[in-house]
Formats: sequence, structure tokens, C-alpha cells
Amino acid sequence: MPPHFQLDEDNDIIHDAEAFSLATESAYQAAYSPLRLYLRQLVVDKVKRENPKLAAIQHRYRSPELDRLFVFSGMLGNHSFFMIALPFLHTFGMGAFARGLTFVVLWSIYFSGFVKDYISAPRPASPPVVQITRSPAHTLEYGFPSTHTTYAVATIVYISHFMLNVWHISTVWVGLMWICGVTIVVGRIYCGLHSFIDVVGGIVIGIIEALCFVFFFDRLDALMLSTAGPLYSIAIFYFAMSSIPRSLDPCPCCIDSFCATSVTLGLSIGYWIHARLPFLWHTGQSDAISWDSSLTLTQNALRCLITIVLVVAWKVGSKPFIVSMVKYLVPDYLSQVSSEECSDDSSAKDSDSDCKQDCYVAPTASNIKNRRYGSYALMVSHENLARIPIYSGIPITMCVVSPLLFYMFGLMPSS
Repeated sequence: MPPHFQLDEDNDIIHDAEAFSLATESAYQAAYSPLRLYLRQLVVDKVKRENPKLAAIQHRYRSPELDRLFVFSGMLGNHSFFMIALPFLHTFGMGAFARGLTFVVLWSIYFSGFVKDYISAPRPASPPVVQITRSPAHTLEYGFPSTHTTYAVATIVYISHFMLNVWHISTVWVGLMWICGVTIVVGRIYCGLHSFIDVVGGIVIGIIEALCFVFFFDRLDALMLSTAGPLYSIAIFYFAMSSIPRSLDPCPCCIDSFCATSVTLGLSIGYWIHARLPFLWHTGQSDAISWDSSLTLTQNALRCLITIVLVVAWKVGSKPFIVSMVKYLVPDYLSQVSSEECSDDSSAKDSDSDCKQDCYVAPTASNIKNRRYGSYALMVSHENLARIPIYSGIPITMCVVSPLLFYMFGLMPSS
């Protein structure tokens, strides 16, 4: 049966890790490679051994004050926070740094999601661990590695490089930033959402990813802004999406990966268009939204307000139209899967496409051969495919439409 949640006497989520998987062990044996099976079992056994330790930590240290602290710190490392915070870096003309940091954050989601689907290891079982979160949907995802840890560490390592080696900012501020990062990481364990191995995996992936962007992003950025930049961006996006491992369980990690990489695709195309509209940057650099100290506080506030309003308006207003267009233009891939290959879950029997998105495609021999099982239903649903233009449109709105309004309303720097 599908994963289910209930609340204990303290209104904490109880999640049975054993009930998380919709697939049998024989299905894993049939669908996964020997290496994938070995790594999965390694992590699953480690998480099981760590469960009593996590429960003991919570029993000893848990308090209402720490609950609030670590739930809040988790919110600082979630997708919504970065969705609100990152556009300001671009609006204030930080150009290459803003693009680099945005890529670091969003590709962290992709890389951690990729590994989560590949390993397919559940989160710590509750009970004995208590899962403390404002978003129960997070517990529907696999556990290894911790996505919060991955992009918290990657983000801090990347920013630390600029603070120490480019901007030469006091190490005190760098230390304070790392304290915030440590709070986010420790909070994943305290809240019972991840085991130690999940956090260690996130730290390793985050450091490797951040260092790769530190050393190679300038070359990648130049490639994206070149004449053939959009073609390179589309090719990278297609390769990344087609490479996502199929998981036997309908883990929504692939949806996060679609959203995150779609934003990076739109960001590359948006800046490529911006660089070819000279009247938008005639007083500054072609690869950055125009800004300098001549702008007043009121002008800066208006620029921020315009950007946020446009981004939210696009995100909310475009969805119904784009989803309907995708349904009209794109075939229903789920119709190619026979009804007996879906689970007995009642949501799979509903003809409504929103319910089809939650359909669990069984790992039959033919489905395994064609890579149509588990998370396949989530990936090819019309709602998920519509996320590509929706989320790509967010940075294009920010990079092209917002500066156009800045230009029209006299919110550009003086010549």
C-alpha cells in the first residue's frame, strides 16, 4: 500500500519506513544492477543501525525551543527560501556570481535527487525516531543523501570562496555563515529526517559540486553566453533529464530535479537574450542586469518589487495555460501502460490526469526493459512536463521582462 502518515500525541509525523516502498525485494533484484543493489543495501543497513542512536539523541536533547530552531533552520535551506532570495542577487547586478550561485543551488537539487533515486534508501523509521517537519511531503522522498545538506554545504563553500579570495571579507562573517550552515545540517538529524550517513553523503556531494563550479563555472558561463549558448543549454538539460535513474517507488525527487534544472535552462537563455539587447545594459555589462550606487533606495525597492511580482505572476498565471497546452500537444505516455501494470491504489484507477500522476507503474519484465516503472509515471505526466516551460520562464521573466520594465520606468542607472 502507498506511504501513509499519522500524528503522535505531540503532533509529530509517524512514518513507517517499511511501508514506504511499494516494491518487493524481488522487484529490486529484477530492476536494479548488482552495483545499485549493493550500494542500496549498504545504505539501508547503515540507516537501520543508526535508528536507535537517532532516537536516543532526540530523547536526550529534544525541547520545544530546539524544535523551533531546527524547523526554522530547515526553512532557510528549502526550495522556497532560495526561490525568493536568489532573484535579488540578479536584480542588484551581481551577474556572473549570481548565475554561479544559482547553478550551485539548483544543480545541488539535481545531483542529490539523482543519487537518491539511484540508491533508493528510505529515511529513518518513525517510530522510534520522531520526524519533525512542517512539510510531510519531504518524508515521501528517499533519504540518502540529504538534499538540505547538499545545497547548504555547496552554497556556503561557493560563497566562502568569493568572500575570502575575491571580496576579501572578514573571516568573522565567513564563520557566521558556516554556523548557519552547521545549524541546518545538525537540524536534519535532530528532526529525525536523515541519518548520519545521509548527512555525510550530502556534505561530500556538496563540497565536490561547489569546487567544480569554483574552478570551471567561468568556462561554462562563457559557453552559455556564446552564439550557440541556447543549444548547449538545451543539450545539457536534455542529457540531465534523460539520465535520471528510474526508482521503483514513486519518489518525487525527479519532480524537484525537473524544476531545478528547468530554472537553470531558463537562466542561461534569459541572460543570452539580455546580452543581445544593448539598450538594457548600455551603462553596464552585457552579462549583468544594470545597477550601480546612483540608484536610490526607493528605486531599488521598486526594482525588487517589480521582479518579485512578475516572477510570482508568471509562476501562478502561466500554469493553467501551459498545462492545457502540454496536454494538447504531448501524447499521454501513461496510456501506453496497461491498467493491470498499475497498482491497486484507488488514485491509479481515476481517469483524471492529476490522479494518474500518482499512479504506481509496476516493475513488470516489459516495463523494466522499457524503463517504464516506479517513478516513470511522475516523470512523464503532463503536469511534470509542463514544469519545464513554467520554471524556465521564471528566470527569463527576471532577466528580460524585468529589465525592460526598469528601462521603461526610468529605474536604470544614470548614463
